[in-house]
Amino acid sequence: MVLIYLTAFSWLSYTIINQQQQIVKLEQQLQYEQMKYKIIINDPLVRDAMEAGG
Repeated sequence: MVLIYLTAFSWLSYTIINQQQQIVKLEQQLQYEQMKYKIIINDPLVRDAMEAGG
């Protein structure tokens, strides 16, 4: 019975750690996308096109 609990606890720990790693990767990806968006928005040509409705 103890072995079952240890196995379940190990699996849950692994799952939580794996999810935390995925969250970190997604946060990094989000920061990268936000940086790209800011660069694009600050581009005068892009800003003019957006203001013109394109």
